[in-house]
Amino acid sequence: MAYDPTFINDAEIAGLLMNVYEGVREKLVPISTPVLANIQKARAGGPRNFQWGGNGVRFNARVGRPVGMVASSSGYFPNHATALETQGLLDIKRMYVTREVDGLAVLGTQSKKAAYQSLVKKVIEEAKDAIELGMAEIVQGNGTGIKGLITAVGSTTSITVSSPYGVAGAGEGGLHLDVGMQIAVLDTSGADAVLGRATITVAANSGDSVVLTLGTAIPGMASTDKVVACTDSDTSYNAYPNGLINITNRGNAYTSLHGIDAATAGYSRWNSVRLTSADVIDVEVVSESDIFDLIHKIKGRSGKDAKSKPGEFLLVGTVGLEKKLVEQFYPSRNLTPQDFIEIKGGYKAVSIFGLPFISDPMVPAGTIYLIHLPSLVWVDSKDWGEVRFQSAPAWRFIPGQDAFQYTFGAYLNLGTTNRAAHGSIVGYTDANRYSLVI
Repeated sequence: MAYDPTFINDAEIAGLLMNVYEGVREKLVPISTPVLANIQKARAGGPRNFQWGGNGVRFNARVGRPVGMVASSSGYFPNHATALETQGLLDIKRMYVTREVDGLAVLGTQSKKAAYQSLVKKVIEEAKDAIELGMAEIVQGNGTGIKGLITAVGSTTSITVSSPYGVAGAGEGGLHLDVGMQIAVLDTSGADAVLGRATITVAANSGDSVVLTLGTAIPGMASTDKVVACTDSDTSYNAYPNGLINITNRGNAYTSLHGIDAATAGYSRWNSVRLTSADVIDVEVVSESDIFDLIHKIKGRSGKDAKSKPGEFLLVGTVGLEKKLVEQFYPSRNLTPQDFIEIKGGYKAVSIFGLPFISDPMVPAGTIYLIHLPSLVWVDSKDWGEVRFQSAPAWRFIPGQDAFQYTFGAYLNLGTTNRAAHGSIVGYTDANRYSLVI
């Protein structure tokens, strides 16, 4: 990739140059990934002892009900019986974050007498924040990497986008789109061919739509075309790790996971419990009865009981639905410390039926998940870290330019060893938006 001086250059670093030295830098973008912090990590030799093979890990999944018990007044043994098993494959996805800096900017900010803080430290810290936000998007996604779908085309440089994750009604169109992002538009009616690439120069949010102004014209765009992240040579489409949308088979649109298809005869247990607006008492109110139904349907399907082992489960939903739950369960008194549960990562969660409820602005609107944490795993062959070979420096000189490039990378994926242990409720009225979009 050629160096782009609009990323960071000495003129833009002027804001860092010292007037009165202060060791404080305030982050204005909230970073919080409590769901990821509570997912059990697994790798070769790790807690799940997965067997690595090729580019991923393989595991055995029992997709049938254990059978075979008989009674015999004459003492005869039954015939052999076994539950149907198959093998799942959890492959690995490659993720990257890159930052570039101008050589003069580096020189001008090396000393505390010249800058609020080291430019290198600033760039690395910002890259790590981008990783955290990106991982939060991944956990709530569906593996497609779709940022949104085009709903209207104003011109070759102006489009209206909605449906984050490519899911209708999932929230604000600008949830995963903002100024400075390089995106590609894929032709939905033409086998998802790349129509063009551009950098977003303006993102004007209004309700659940965002109007994007593109720095480069892309001809041929139309409604339903996909917007995805991209590089100069590739796109992120279908290259993302799995997320809760496809792990829980939202809308029965993701029957196949880890190479096991729930639509295959005998494999129907390889599926999650899915409740919709037709299954709840009132779409305007998140009731205790709805959560009760979800708990016991998961128990019946998987044998995992959230009421007897609440510490193994996590309720996850939008902030708006968390508010509705709190209003439902605690209408006549203020919340006390006893109404909160501390979970992994130092996060505090509201207690519902003894289950911790965590809200996340990346959750699709109107959605509540009940996930079984021991069955939800994060595998990696390379955790997030610098991309470099052996002792080579992490900062790479950009040929022909007085500039440097730095990249973080990871080879990872999210998955589940027991899809039946997770469930969801979708379709609540969730008008409030508490997210990164402004």
